[in-house]
Amino acid sequence: MNSIVFGTHRPDLLHEETLADIFRMSAKKYAGRTALIFDKTSLTYAEVDKWSDAMAAYLYENGVRPGDSVGLWWPRGLELHIAVLGIVKAGAAYVPLDREMPAERVETVLTEVGAKGYISQDKLELNCPIFTVVPQPKATDTITLTEGAQPDNWAYVLYTSGSTGKPKGIPIAHRQICHLVRAEQTVLEVNSEDRVYQGFSVSFDMWCEETWISYFAGATLWVADAATAKSIDELSDVLREQRITVLHAVPSLLAVMEDDIPSLRIVNAGGEACTAQVLSRWSIPSRKFYNSYGPTETTVTATLIALKPNDPITIGIPLPNYDLAVVDEKMNLVPIGERGELVVTGAGVCKGYINLPELTLQKFVPNPASLEALHGDTVYRTGDAAIINA
Repeated sequence: MNSIVFGTHRPDLLHEETLADIFRMSAKKYAGRTALIFDKTSLTYAEVDKWSDAMAAYLYENGVRPGDSVGLWWPRGLELHIAVLGIVKAGAAYVPLDREMPAERVETVLTEVGAKGYISQDKLELNCPIFTVVPQPKATDTITLTEGAQPDNWAYVLYTSGSTGKPKGIPIAHRQICHLVRAEQTVLEVNSEDRVYQGFSVSFDMWCEETWISYFAGATLWVADAATAKSIDELSDVLREQRITVLHAVPSLLAVMEDDIPSLRIVNAGGEACTAQVLSRWSIPSRKFYNSYGPTETTVTATLIALKPNDPITIGIPLPNYDLAVVDEKMNLVPIGERGELVVTGAGVCKGYINLPELTLQKFVPNPASLEALHGDTVYRTGDAAIINA
């Protein structure tokens, strides 16, 4: 037996759509429900829809067109979410940068990506215009939008931390992120009654799980301010007080938080290796505990597994329309139980890095004859060591 695992084949999850289409669908269906809460303010889906339409119209008036990229360097809060949706509705890709990132690094990234402009409260040394977040429109205002993005346009560009040297720009198309939302939702089953904690930086790809899956489900996003997102000691109290039902978190955070949060029904641990201690504390009968894995290059998450205490900790099985294999250095499958390099194929694999052609050729390889059983024409080499067991 060779080391290969197939995700379920689900053509029904592959739509010709964009993130703007997904949000608008929810805004119609859940118009009066609360979409966002920040501090003492909440917005319904209809209000978020209208405000982000106004943002999109403003960007269009200022020269932003489908296929452009727009930088985003803005503090946490409602306006940040409006800005993301506005960029997406204008047909552009959002390039999110953590507000605490140094200005020079922001300038480097936005120059490399060729940003058409950037949304910020601070002027940067860039040869493109600075935009702001428009005020919330009145209920009576009429806003007309022109054409939006196509499914193959970029939805966002994430820059990895650059711990290995030069930061890498990873563009993800609408087709890929919309598929991820639908595929992961077949497992998580977030619903419109859920209150989801939004604590990740917009520049980290687990933000997409918190935000886009919640919008798709018609759930309420409780957006943490900068202080709450960092104050681990108080986080459990906040989750209890706010009756949070869904938490996406890295295991190192779960390891130091209190786990007594009765309202919590779903915990999705990702971004790092999970530990037995985290699993035993956070997986209880009234709660689903998931361990997830996925490089940014394969669109947020590629595998997901529900774990119970004392289960062996694995990264689980591929999400629908993803496949995994473990290969040797010549890209041949290794036998089950043997260690090799994990490769990923399927609907979420992106096209490569921005302005890094050599690295793109190394990491994104055409599907070789040895892996012809895998779906998709591109194989992403994760560089992660793995063993597929029986």
